[in-house]
Amino acid sequence: MMTILLDHISLASGRKYRQISEGIQTAIAAGRLQPGDRLPPQRELADALGVTLGTVSRAYREMDDLGLTKGEIGRGTFVARREEDEFTLHTLHNRPDRDTTDCIRFDLNFPVPEGTPDLAAMLADLSHRQALDEMLRYQPTAGLMRHRRAACRWLERLNMPAVPENLAITTGAQHALFAALASQLAPGDALAVDGYTYPGLINLAGVLHLRLVPVEGDSEGMRPDALAKAAARHRLKGVYLIPTLHNPTTITMSRERRQELAEVIRRLDLSLIEDDVYGGMEQEAQTPIAAAVPERSLYLTNLSKTLAPGLRLGFLVVPEGLRAAVERVMAASIWMNPPLMAEIGARWIDDGTADRVIVCKRRAVERRMAIVAGKLAGHELHYRPGSLQGWLRLPPPWTGETFARQAAAQGVQVIPSSNFSTFGSFSANGQQPVEAVRICIGPPKNEAETSRGAEILAAILAKSPGRREPFM
Repeated sequence: MMTILLDHISLASGRKYRQISEGIQTAIAAGRLQPGDRLPPQRELADALGVTLGTVSRAYREMDDLGLTKGEIGRGTFVARREEDEFTLHTLHNRPDRDTTDCIRFDLNFPVPEGTPDLAAMLADLSHRQALDEMLRYQPTAGLMRHRRAACRWLERLNMPAVPENLAITTGAQHALFAALASQLAPGDALAVDGYTYPGLINLAGVLHLRLVPVEGDSEGMRPDALAKAAARHRLKGVYLIPTLHNPTTITMSRERRQELAEVIRRLDLSLIEDDVYGGMEQEAQTPIAAAVPERSLYLTNLSKTLAPGLRLGFLVVPEGLRAAVERVMAASIWMNPPLMAEIGARWIDDGTADRVIVCKRRAVERRMAIVAGKLAGHELHYRPGSLQGWLRLPPPWTGETFARQAAAQGVQVIPSSNFSTFGSFSANGQQPVEAVRICIGPPKNEAETSRGAEILAAILAKSPGRREPFM
């Protein structure tokens, strides 16, 4: 351990405690120090570097303030775990001060407020209809037929053919994902995923006791050859993909990549769970992979990422003959989607409101992302037109957690890359983990707040991880 630190700490003129701190941060970012590793006792490191004990103590204190190490009385100082409870989406979403804090939130991924449909007008219209009391009765688990027909009309816009007999109305895409996984996979089954993927999937895999197998990718997403190798090595039962505006990396797969993956999925007899919740935000809809292999695909999308996050309405398309299994899972979880929610969504689909809202929101998203990209010019920010998030790759020696903590200390909330990781400190082929943060542009109240938050992030990036402004 001492040798590793001495390799990374370079003392020159200036503040030696900061040079020690930055050297330790560099060793962590390079993977030379792992979570749980114990740092040398302060006096031993001071003697090895030829500095005072106070200098090392101050460096260790700074590392502890940044959340990179944890001091334990009587045991020593240890490298902190990469993923802390404070950054889990569940924790952030359920913070008691979530709606009262002045923090600029780039944390949760939902639509921009501009163009949100008029719920009051819709409810007023519904109040005059004689059939409204139908919404308070039990309905079929998969939803009313007219709601499923409206969903199929919506899926036509996403180039996903479907018939109402093979579609279920769910309470949002997360519920659809749960129904898909729980109906098709058993505890212990292996599911192929991207190295960085949707945290809700990671959480579900833990609840359902599924084995997530990270598969290598490139600039177009998961590689077909890597998927084939993983299938042979891990006896995969299925694969989970977000081919359009991937969360968190924002990658959209080309048509060729989708076709290649479909061929591998069919040849290896895998089940595909395709998550297309962002499909409606692309200017031109991509054709889902599921459309090429419908006999082995469970395709899901929703209206929460396009119209309003509180509109908990998802659509799950399943192969012929599998809807009964999906319905059993749905009935065991919530019995049925609230019919009133489905009625609102169906009406907005059929009267053109959904189409108009998406056009408005897409324009607002592009304006906000242009603001963020401008403030972070010169940094590695990945995004696409229509994307609700940007993926900011951090230069060394930054880690995602260090950056997120410094941002939070200055009133901006972002999510570190460790929250999306499906592997440990090193992937299967020895690659180092990605150090990045996800920046969601939906939560800020307006474009001015978006700009102010991006300015703070840019100012933090301009400094070393160890240099923090006073926070009052």
